[in-house]
Amino acid sequence: MNQFTDRKPTATEAASHIKLMGFDVDGTLTDGGLYFGNEGEVMKRFSVFDGQGLRLLMDHGIKVIWITARSSAIVEKRAKDLGIYQLVQGCKTKLQAYDDIRQLLGLEWNECGFFGDDWPDYPVLQQVALAASTQHSPAAMKTTANWINTRPPGDGAARELCDFILSHQPGYQNPWEAT
Repeated sequence: MNQFTDRKPTATEAASHIKLMGFDVDGTLTDGGLYFGNEGEVMKRFSVFDGQGLRLLMDHGIKVIWITARSSAIVEKRAKDLGIYQLVQGCKTKLQAYDDIRQLLGLEWNECGFFGDDWPDYPVLQQVALAASTQHSPAAMKTTANWINTRPPGDGAARELCDFILSHQPGYQNPWEAT
C-alpha cells in the first residue's frame, strides 16, 4: 500500500503537496489528559490557537479530518464548531478509516499527512507522506515521523504543524501579511 519504496519524503517536500491532513485527538489536539466525573468524561482542553491553525488549513483548501480511538461528545462539538471535514470516533483501525477517506477524495498517499502520538497512529504514520508526531511519543513513532513538534500538545503543537504546512504550500500567502 505504501508508495514510498526508496525513502519517505522530507517534511518540507511532503508539506508542499498536502491536500488531506489527519489528526489524532488525545495527545496532539489536547494535552492527553482525560478528566472524568461521576457521569463520565466531563472535560477536554483544546487550544483556540490550534483551532485557528486548523481553520487556516481548511481556508487554504486542505481537508482536515480527526480520527480518534475514543468517543466523546466534547470532541464532536469541537469538530463541529471548527468545521472539520470528517470526524471518526471509536476507531480501532485508524489506517483503514484514513484510507477510506483518502480514496473517497481521490487522493494519493503523497498528498496526505497525519499527526499522531501513540501506537494506534503508527500504521497511519508509516503510510502518509507527512508523518507528524510529538516529542513525548514512543521512539519508534519518532523514528517513523518526518516532523516532530516543539510546542506542547494541546497548547500550540497543532498550530505549529499547520503553520509549517502552510509555509510550504504553493501559492499560500499569510492573510495578515498580504499587501
